[in-house]
Amino acid sequence: MGNHLNVRKAAVLGAGVMGAQIAAHLVNANVETLLFELPAKEGDPNGNVNKALDGLKKLEPAPISSPSRITYIQAANYDQHLEKLRECDLIIEAIAERIDWKSDLYRKVAPYVGEHAIFATNTSGLSINQLSQAFPDNLRHRFCGIHFFNPPRYMHLVELIPCAATEAPLLDQLETFLVSTLGKGVVRAKDTPNFIANRIGVFSMLATKHHAAEFNLGFDMVDALTGRYLGRPKSATFRTLDVVGLDVFAHVVNTMRENLTEDPWHKHFELPSWFKYLVDQGSLGQKTKRGVYMKIGKEIHVLDLHTREYRLSDAKVDDGVKDILRERDWAKKLAGLRSNPHPQAQFLWATFRDVFHYCALQLESIANNTRDLDLAVRWGFGWDNGPFEIWQAAGWQQVAEWISADIAAGKAMATTPLPAWATYATRLAVHGMQGSYAPATNSYQPRSNLPVYQRQLYPDRLLGEERHYGETVFETDEVRLWHTGDSVAILSFKSKMHTVSNEVLDGILRAVNEAEAHFSALVLWQTEPPFSAGANLLQLMQGMQEPAPDEGLFGRFKQAASRVKYTIAGGGGLSEIVNAATGNVPKVEAVVAKFQQVSQRLKYALVPTIAAVDGLALGGGCEFSIHCTRIVATLETYIGLVEVGVGLLPAGGGCKEMAQRAAQEAQRFASDNRVDVFPYLRRYFQNIAMGEVAKSAEMAREMGYLRQSDRIVMNRFELLHIAKEEARALNATAYRPPLHQRQITVAGRTGIATLQAAMVNMLEGNFISEYDYNIGSRVAETLCGGDVDSGSVVDEQWLLDLERRHFMELLGHFKTQDRIEYMLKNGKPLRN
Repeated sequence: MGNHLNVRKAAVLGAGVMGAQIAAHLVNANVETLLFELPAKEGDPNGNVNKALDGLKKLEPAPISSPSRITYIQAANYDQHLEKLRECDLIIEAIAERIDWKSDLYRKVAPYVGEHAIFATNTSGLSINQLSQAFPDNLRHRFCGIHFFNPPRYMHLVELIPCAATEAPLLDQLETFLVSTLGKGVVRAKDTPNFIANRIGVFSMLATKHHAAEFNLGFDMVDALTGRYLGRPKSATFRTLDVVGLDVFAHVVNTMRENLTEDPWHKHFELPSWFKYLVDQGSLGQKTKRGVYMKIGKEIHVLDLHTREYRLSDAKVDDGVKDILRERDWAKKLAGLRSNPHPQAQFLWATFRDVFHYCALQLESIANNTRDLDLAVRWGFGWDNGPFEIWQAAGWQQVAEWISADIAAGKAMATTPLPAWATYATRLAVHGMQGSYAPATNSYQPRSNLPVYQRQLYPDRLLGEERHYGETVFETDEVRLWHTGDSVAILSFKSKMHTVSNEVLDGILRAVNEAEAHFSALVLWQTEPPFSAGANLLQLMQGMQEPAPDEGLFGRFKQAASRVKYTIAGGGGLSEIVNAATGNVPKVEAVVAKFQQVSQRLKYALVPTIAAVDGLALGGGCEFSIHCTRIVATLETYIGLVEVGVGLLPAGGGCKEMAQRAAQEAQRFASDNRVDVFPYLRRYFQNIAMGEVAKSAEMAREMGYLRQSDRIVMNRFELLHIAKEEARALNATAYRPPLHQRQITVAGRTGIATLQAAMVNMLEGNFISEYDYNIGSRVAETLCGGDVDSGSVVDEQWLLDLERRHFMELLGHFKTQDRIEYMLKNGKPLRN
């Protein structure tokens, strides 16, 4: 048996919520997938699967990277298609959580499972060893648990659980497939009820529920306290419960109650009367439109524990407690909560204490080391830091003393003392450079040495692990250029959300010069997402004027504008306004010209430039990317030219680049010598005029932001490695930049008129405002090459001048300034 798992085809058994979404994620990763379900009672035997596939289209957030991909999932049923299982290298069972049903299915399909296939169950908590008993002996060594978290496309965690007979090399191969092909974070778990993440995450919810009752706090109050303040998702505790489903949660708690009879916390594995009351009523959370919370119109209502009626959710965190929660230092935060007598603070300390206590006591039985437990909770429940990381950051010794004191005083939920390893007088940490603590061997375990992890140059870091990003070439307040000892230069931004300011532009220009002089390639990569949220709007606005202290940023501008009576129809008057305000236009125009210069430098650099994109790449961030030699993007890349949202148009070369791409496409498909650009231009116009953002890298390719030659990466921790490999591949063929395209065919006035006609209909139907129409017309004029004949030929500079001129005219308009001001204040676009 080789050490490589080739998955040509996979099958998922069970087209429920999880099964259908796992199948979706397999095709996201280009794995051909069969989705099995029971045959329908009437009509098409595959009716049940087809219904599930239709359901996938409606789910938000979308489980599939592009709607067109759903057609790649092949529907199958157990009556007609079991033979097809023989072609599958990986079979994942995802039917309901009942051991009898799963065992029956295993007996039924076992004769069709190929001898080299891996058969895995996506159970969230049943015993893998018990399930393996339903398999014939000759297959058992290829059986294991592979537990995805919901929703499978977005949740990073997959728990891998062997049974006693599972072959060790098989797990290594499966882990490699899950990490690189599906982009997951894999944690190896022991075969204990609910494995690691659910065991700790559910206990944390039970402890929260217990102390909420003790301190008499309402559900909305608990959620106000246990969300982002603690570095956890906004859905906090009870809103998460609604999302998961009260019935699903009840099932997980029952599993714990039935199988963990020796657990010192066993008496807490039960559900309160209000929980039963909701379930009996069929109020199961989000899927039934009400659970702990219910939406009435636009208002959120919450169940009142005492009256069992819904009331308006209006929780307010105490100001003193809020100050403690805003503290970034965990040592100060926990000390503050423990010493503050307010019930909200006492509730939080008590919950932390009991979760720490539980993790320390259960660690050895459920996980191999502290890292696996922390990463499982972070990746499976969306916490910024795992329980042991927080404990260590807050001072291991001090917190251990506090916990022991509370156990002795009878305040904790269980009376069992902390395990000896946690209270050693010398223990200062459980995570460090040498690895993470493993109680079974009383030693520090380094990270996995599987070859796949060599692709992660900077894996997800734990508090307590040092992180060194290479050798600095140069560093300013806004950017840093560095390398890892090879010939590839890496540029990282330091601005907030990696927005682009004048200083960032200077940094990129300097980086390109450095790369050409001393390196073989330049990679734009951020140590944390997002790639870039676009231009620094505040700086743009301030550039338009020296703000007068009395009138604030926009005051003078508006006065000047009203003096000049700038009209949309007239379109002129910008220079007068600006001169009336400050006369600062040359300064801003110079920055816009520099933006264009940076894009062109990235495009025509003498070494390959690679944009390694993860998360948001909006506006200017998108413009830089599309000018680089290659984009290497994670699947979860959200890219788009969104300038119209703030009343502008792309002027960092974005419009020019899209007009050029349309011309190239038209050229490629031209019959005889007539080149009709318009049909190709239309989609680029729509993307820009509607401010469309791609919901995945796959959709970015369909929208034309990514080219066929750009790469999509499933695991964001492999992004930098793949970007560097891409640069090496380009250099292997003696890279030269593209030649300057001096002949770009444009759609001219006919194109502009056609696009305007379509917008008139939208204007008359009230879909867009007068000002949207004005902006749209300017986008049309820029993309179509201005007031020239259809089929005219222009060069890049012509288009750059056009987009810059329209950008400056829009920036001088008070409605655009209102839009920018609104965006800066509210974080969402104004439609005026």
